[in-house]
Amino acid sequence: MKERILVIKLGALGDLVLCAGAFAAIRAAHPEAEIALLTTPPFAAFGLSMPWFDYVLLDPRPKAWQLLKWVKLLRQSRAFAPTCVYDFQGKPRQSILFYALGKPAWSGAVKGCRFPRPWPPKPKMHYTDSLAAQLKAAGVVMTDVTGGGDLSWLASPMKGAVLPENYALLIAGCAPDRLYKRWSPESFAALAKKLAEKGIASIAVGTKADAASIAAIRALAPEVMDLSGQTTLAQLATLARGAECVVGNDTGPTHLAAAVGARTVALMSDCVDPYWSAPRGAHTTWLQGKPLAALSVEAVMESLTLTRR
Repeated sequence: MKERILVIKLGALGDLVLCAGAFAAIRAAHPEAEIALLTTPPFAAFGLSMPWFDYVLLDPRPKAWQLLKWVKLLRQSRAFAPTCVYDFQGKPRQSILFYALGKPAWSGAVKGCRFPRPWPPKPKMHYTDSLAAQLKAAGVVMTDVTGGGDLSWLASPMKGAVLPENYALLIAGCAPDRLYKRWSPESFAALAKKLAEKGIASIAVGTKADAASIAAIRALAPEVMDLSGQTTLAQLATLARGAECVVGNDTGPTHLAAAVGARTVALMSDCVDPYWSAPRGAHTTWLQGKPLAALSVEAVMESLTLTRR
């Protein structure tokens, strides 16, 4: 009977990208196992596209009173019947699964599990370093901590789009309820103009929800190309690889650009700890504004010159 492994990471996009090295390490440690990712519905397709998983199970994050959703979650988890669980969510609610599954070999934060994660993290420790420490405690070696793992499988061309020969990607959006993570449209527009002086066009990318932010940039810098709502994650990865540079807010697409090796500058708010959660990549750096609006265009331009591939 094949070994069955359940990996728990519910999202968001940036968190899943940061876990890529850990996912790869688990697959390398269990090459013959059937491995499932437990995540939320918005990331089901992304999870299925990953080369490390055979299945994706869905956790809609039911509230305490949503009993039917809880029953469905527990049934699918029991049906998969994992012999080992790597829990990267680390929340108290995961203890429900721990006991419902009969207390399997478990790596995570659940009290009494076989492989408790080292906690709390050391000062200025990054989330990916914490993942490596958790896996090490379970006997798994995570070899790629800062590079994001091999994401060469995540690629798709932009069909029908005529792209500038030299371009920068601007990632101006973020979660609608976290406006403190947004650099101003005025700053992005000023950056686009400075890049244009160096012969680099600017392309703004994001979801449909980011269209208003991009429109505000284009009102000040009409030359910025708007691809909001027009890219899949695979297309975004390909665009990032081809970019001269990527400048983005602290949001999932910026994490993705960094992980695929793009020259990336992440713009971090003073409401977060960049040492813990900043995007990671071989050619990535971050700048923190206190507040973010105080971060100057000049500082970003200077950082780009220091982040060459």
